[in-house]
Amino acid sequence: MADSRLKPLREGTAKQVPIKEMIIYLVSVFFYTNMTGMFGDFRRAYFVDGLMITDKQFSDYNLITSIFGYVMGFVYASIIDNKKIRGGSKFKHLGLIFAVPCGIITVLSFYTPDALQQKPSVLLAYLIIINLLQAGAFYFGGVINMTAVVMSPDLREREQVISFRGISSAVGNSAPMVIVLVIAAIVKAANGGTENLMLHLLLSSILCAVIGTVTMLMGFSAVKERIPYSTEKKKFSDFFEGFWDIVKNKHARVVVLSEFVKNFRGIATFMQSFIAAAMLGSTSKVMLFALPIGIGTMVGMLIINKLLVRFSSKTLYIASGVYSVLINCVAFGVGYVKITGNAANILLDIVFIVCLFLTGLQFGASNLLPDMFKADILDDLELKTGKRLDAGLPFVMGLGSGLSGIIAGKISPNILYGEGSIINYQQGLEDGTMQSQETKLLLLFFYTVVHGIMMLLAGLPFLFYKLSGKERERVHAELQAKRAAQEPSEEQAQEKREAAV
Repeated sequence: MADSRLKPLREGTAKQVPIKEMIIYLVSVFFYTNMTGMFGDFRRAYFVDGLMITDKQFSDYNLITSIFGYVMGFVYASIIDNKKIRGGSKFKHLGLIFAVPCGIITVLSFYTPDALQQKPSVLLAYLIIINLLQAGAFYFGGVINMTAVVMSPDLREREQVISFRGISSAVGNSAPMVIVLVIAAIVKAANGGTENLMLHLLLSSILCAVIGTVTMLMGFSAVKERIPYSTEKKKFSDFFEGFWDIVKNKHARVVVLSEFVKNFRGIATFMQSFIAAAMLGSTSKVMLFALPIGIGTMVGMLIINKLLVRFSSKTLYIASGVYSVLINCVAFGVGYVKITGNAANILLDIVFIVCLFLTGLQFGASNLLPDMFKADILDDLELKTGKRLDAGLPFVMGLGSGLSGIIAGKISPNILYGEGSIINYQQGLEDGTMQSQETKLLLLFFYTVVHGIMMLLAGLPFLFYKLSGKERERVHAELQAKRAAQEPSEEQAQEKREAAV
């Protein structure tokens, strides 16, 4: 096969995604991520400072939901990769079906009947059921992210779609911080100056759910999938063979190991709303920490997108890990001086916020590049096996992040609060700044230094990753040629249409 035939594809000249479609897609991704961000950023505060559940209940909840969620993830991935292709689309119909359930479960995640709150065992069971329903709805609704990989067969255009999808997700994930802060201020003013955590979280979730559902329906109605899918009927055993193909893939194994290490940063991100409360007074003010990081993440993605023209994704990921540990140590140092200082220092506050922005640059790399690795590995698998494993690949890669997520979710509450905890966070303080200085410093340490170390270690497996640079281009070019060779001629297509009639 001659490379010259495929050169335009590698150089990104075969643009296929109209700007209108791209804008509608990015808007739908933004508001979908509002819903997932609402759940991810405020569910912990809802549990700890709202429902006042114990550290043991929280640990049990994390363990049970992680295990059951991962088992069900196997089933969900099987359904997605083995579903019948309708109208040349693999994801559109799932997205349209699950848009409304995503909205409903977002609201239910912040609503707990009063009667259940008086019965600890019943409360825990209710929270677990809601979480499992949430996991199912957002697994299928989450095909909105998978769609980015199949909107264009062109390598560079695919990178662009994934990049802008990542930026839209990053900003959308941070948007609930603003929503919650504004709604909290309104509720507080209407309530005579008294905060009502449960109410402002519920109202914020309703707002995110309504807009998110509507835009998801719009997005999936407008987006097209532009790669060919096999219409051959699949057997259930094919799915297990597909999983084994992924496990055997050496590139996938590198990412699995990296994701295992990276997801221990969940211990650090778990602390975000609590360090905000300890330094600013309330978990509702977490936006003032998260927004600089969110903006930094967006800028980081733009920088990575530009750097990909000159450097391989592998090189950038390793470099981002080194950068992460350095900037997080600087952020800890600035935060240490701020916490231990005896007087307010506006200049120091500004420096600390700048540090948070700079840590966000690394999030841009760690959030965006793994999606590009997955897209490249999907190409490699399709070239070698002829199978599209859009859901199976993320599931197997989740073997790493899932296991470390279970561990992080189990130990994080025990690190944070309760008898024998390391941080000794005090629940329910109306003014979070009343936490002890030692508690504040430990929160800061886990929030910054631990995160930096995890990202440094996550980059090390990529020293052995080979699917980058020219090898990546070769795989993609050969796959394009293979697809073209398998497409039926116009005469064959006409004969097929006549036979169908």
